[in-house]
Amino acid sequence: MMQEAPHSIRAPIAAFLSWILPGLGHFYLGQGARGLVFLVTVTATFWTGVAVGGVRSTVDPQQRRLWFVAQMCSGGNALGAFALHRSVADSSESPGSNLSSEVGVHYTGVAGLLNLLVILDAIGRAENLSAPTIRRELSESP
Repeated sequence: MMQEAPHSIRAPIAAFLSWILPGLGHFYLGQGARGLVFLVTVTATFWTGVAVGGVRSTVDPQQRRLWFVAQMCSGGNALGAFALHRSVADSSESPGSNLSSEVGVHYTGVAGLLNLLVILDAIGRAENLSAPTIRRELSESP
């Protein structure tokens, strides 16, 4: 799959896939073991935070705007949690204790920021895969 994409769009594809699901960009680049580590680490950190803090008080763009921006860096995880937040926002679920919701917010925010690093790593690796071909083409030209 990786060789079908031109070199110029490989990095943006890897970045987008890494945003959608942590590690998916690395799978796309042929680095499955690395992708699996990123998938498990970021996803487990994010959903542990949701479990600790509760979806109602953890993923809340109204009360925690900056944390929500950090959470959204985890892509599909944050979108799923936000959909859950919207579905329980008017329900009778009681918000978690103040300490547990703060811990949950921090876990989910850190998971999003970790995924930002995963995205940047995927971009760098995609560009490094393209670099030898570009260097070879430049050295062969008159």
